[in-house]
Formats: sequence, structure tokens, C-alpha cells
Amino acid sequence: MHKDLALTFNSQDRTTINNPLLDPSRYEHDVLFFLKEFKFDGERPSLHHIASVSRYFSRLPYENISKIIKNAESTQNQRLRLPDELTYDHFAWQAGGTCFSLTYFLCGIYGLLGYKVQPLICHLNWAENTHSAVVVQFAGTRYLVDPGYMIFKPLPLRKVNAESFISADTGISLKFDPQINEYALYTFRKGQFVRRYRFIDQDLSWGHFANYWEASFNMSGMDALTLARIEGDEMLYIQGDFVKVTSPDIIEKVREQNLAEKMIRDRFRIPLEKLDQARHILTQKQL
Repeated sequence: MHKDLALTFNSQDRTTINNPLLDPSRYEHDVLFFLKEFKFDGERPSLHHIASVSRYFSRLPYENISKIIKNAESTQNQRLRLPDELTYDHFAWQAGGTCFSLTYFLCGIYGLLGYKVQPLICHLNWAENTHSAVVVQFAGTRYLVDPGYMIFKPLPLRKVNAESFISADTGISLKFDPQINEYALYTFRKGQFVRRYRFIDQDLSWGHFANYWEASFNMSGMDALTLARIEGDEMLYIQGDFVKVTSPDIIEKVREQNLAEKMIRDRFRIPLEKLDQARHILTQKQL
């Protein structure tokens, strides 16, 4: 994010709401259409149900191809990809979205299912207010779910340190600093910890969320094609011609454009014409 944007959006009290974003649970038709194949036989509401919904939602990949295309084709107040568009694009060409559009849609799903839910704004290592996630409340506890970072198992926000294991020596660590009332989220592997982002768990209106969402179109992440998804025990990550496949046992890294295209076509099932369209837009921006 540009320095001036980071300063502008650092405090809700100083922002002007430019986009009167509606509560996402208003998109009931699109939520029900997206959930048409969702099957859950257990007790509801429950923490298990929350996790089942997020796992089902994980079929939507993280990808900025759709965002780059929409940004090039729309005016500023029309470029937010809302649940109706996410649903249509997913069934039409396997699209997903970036953290803001995924957060908004998942909040709408949980809200329609009867959960108290709200968006969360986080600070990536390189800039403030650059990431979003979901907070779901159940049985007096607030839980973090993050479709942008592929965190679909709810993490409790109890103002204490907590860990969630993916395998025997890999997982997610949530550390709480009581001095500044702030959480920091880390991933770890074989004793090596990497901080991904920081956040303060506080209320956020949809109008202010829309402001952060609009600011995200000016982030450096819009300058390169980026995709990520979970398949079984593997996480697939592609940025430009860089490919990383992470599993509990091994991390494979390759820099090869042909392989990146093959994985986008075969594993993400996104048509290459969409990939070419987004690449053309990025090339034109650099001229």
C-alpha cells in the first residue's frame, strides 16, 4: 500500500465511508446457490459446523486474476466483487477471489446460518491494513477463520497464546501481546516460525471494511498474478512463474512458467484465456 493510503486508513475515526457496503447476508440467493451441495448431518450450531462450512468454502481458491480483470473493466465504485459475482464466476470458470471478497462472502454465509460474524482487518509484514479475515462468535468465544491464508480450522481468540497443528511438526501459532492488545499469527515448520500478520480484534463496520477493500486495489499485490488453494494435505501457491507445493512432509519450490501455467490449468482449472487476459492487463500497466 502507498504510504499516504496507509496513513489515511489507519484510523476508522478519520475515514469517510465512500462505499455504503451492505451486510453480506443480504445475498441470500447467492449463498444458498453456492451451498446447494453442502451436506452437514451433525449438530448445528456447533464449532464442528463452523469448521465444516469453512472447509466447504475452501473450494473457492485465492486468486487475483479475477480482481485484476474486474479492476481493468470497471469504474472505481463498481470494482468490488460481491457474492453474486463470485458465485457466478466460480461456477463459470472456477474463479475465487482475494482476501477481501472471500471474507465478505464467508461472512455472509455465516450470517445467514445464524452466527454472529464480522470482518477483521490485519497488518501484513510490509504494510498496515492490507489483509482481511473473518471472526465468528460461538458459545461466548470469538474464532478466527481466514480464507485468504487458507486457515479453515477456527482458531480461538482468547487473549492467550495458542497453536493449531497441521501435522506433527507443522501448524499455526497465534501469539497475544497484552501490552498492546494485539495478536500475531505465525506459521511454523520443524521449530521455525514465520510471522504472517498482526491484528487487533475489534469491531469494524462494513462501510469501513469497504474503504480498506477499495485501498487494496493500489497494493503491490496487484502487480503479479497470485493463486493459492488447499487440495487434501497440500497447499498450492503460484506467483508469476514461481510454484510452491507444501505438504506435511516436504516443500517443493520451482520457478518455471510452463509449470505454473500447467498447474493453473490442471489444478486450479482456470481457463488459460483468463490467465492471458490478466497478464495482458499487467503488461499494459507497465508500459
